Amino acid sequence: MAAEERGFLAAREAAVKMLLAVCKDGQFSHEAKEKYLVRIQEKRERALATRLFSGCLERMTELDYIIDRFSKTPVRKMKPAVAAILRTTVYQLRFMDKIPAGAACNEAVKLTKKLGFSGLSGFVNGVARAVTRAGIIEYPKAEENLTEFLSVRYSMPTTFVEQITEQYGTETAEKIFAAFLEKETSVSVRCMTHTIAVEQLTEAFQKAGIRTEKGVYSKEALRLFGIDSPEALPLFHEGAFYIQDESSMQAVFAAGLSGGERVLDLCAAPGGKSVLAADILCSSGGGGTVEARDCTTAKTALLEENKTRCGLQNITVRCVDATVYREEDMEGYDVVLADVPCSGLGIFGKKPDIKLFMTREREKELCILQKKILENAVRYVKKGGVLIFSTCTLNKEENMGGFCFLKECGMQPESLEPFLSKKLWTDTAKDGYLQLLPGIHEADGFFLARFRKPSLLPEL
Repeated sequence: MAAEERGFLAAREAAVKMLLAVCKDGQFSHEAKEKYLVRIQEKRERALATRLFSGCLERMTELDYIIDRFSKTPVRKMKPAVAAILRTTVYQLRFMDKIPAGAACNEAVKLTKKLGFSGLSGFVNGVARAVTRAGIIEYPKAEENLTEFLSVRYSMPTTFVEQITEQYGTETAEKIFAAFLEKETSVSVRCMTHTIAVEQLTEAFQKAGIRTEKGVYSKEALRLFGIDSPEALPLFHEGAFYIQDESSMQAVFAAGLSGGERVLDLCAAPGGKSVLAADILCSSGGGGTVEARDCTTAKTALLEENKTRCGLQNITVRCVDATVYREEDMEGYDVVLADVPCSGLGIFGKKPDIKLFMTREREKELCILQKKILENAVRYVKKGGVLIFSTCTLNKEENMGGFCFLKECGMQPESLEPFLSKKLWTDTAKDGYLQLLPGIHEADGFFLARFRKPSLLPEL
């Protein structure tokens, strides 16, 4: 029986189907991968499908620019399947030297016919062959149209090019865009110090043949090299470490936990900050608890999974909508972590599909949602307690908008310097907030701010 009849897929077809799931059906990339990668038998084919799919998402603006230069029909007017086939083909031609051009073109024609578009196979072949013959492709010139140049060069939607250059300046913006396209050479993890010392974990990784380096901003962090799936390691399942970018760790360090605190993590899934806070409390010897909340059963299931894997009994998981005020929680927590939903502009490098879905209108909606959550967060902090506000975006409207909103609520910003590495003592850290930028810092894009709740607050 043929592989196709058993439901199995070849790499190129799987990549095209995953692109259609994202670009046509609006699925998230991880959902598309979960659905289609399991239908590929061979490991090498799965790796090829993953490379094609991720590469096309990452470089889609650039790929569409190239295709439009050689096609009378622009990508936006093509049938979605044909556009997906051409994107995967051009990606192979421009970014995968080991794949022969002829093979890439021939496979594109075969796939076009297989998916029911035989009448367009000649069109697909013509565009693909034209790209092959073109050699060097002329891109927009920065001096003529800077926005278009940056958009094509770094595969960024023009709306975000304009936004980031306006907020950070062209030089910094270009460093950020370039960082999004850099291939990750390491994976950041944090040692679960309540069960194993950093030195022991480092030795265990080295015995497993994994090269490690110390974290840049945290002594409990390690960077692993030459490994794609650290979650497959026995040490991961034993709860010895948690996969977490160093940027995200800073939000918990900023809380200054010393033991005995009652902590609330309002938007906790998948659980990195809750796990880190609980680990710190366990390691302190002073006790304390973490309540990890999120708004769906799917998200709380992830929280329970990570709680159990890491062996942290001081975490309680609850399914709660953070936008709905709960009177019983009024001033009930020493520390509240409010890592609110955001546009995700700081993690384009890891989740390039965000570029396809996020709009300025959606960002404005998120600002409203954030303020609803922050308003409740202020109420839940005890007098004299600490509130940490954080996001994984670069958008100042969300970040400084939330910061200013909390000040209007009467919360008092406090210096971050006593809690963070001196490498992060920026001009603003002493004023209570920090913006991490890809290409500037060795971390994801991330914003965090620390506030103290005074004895008297204005009416909310």
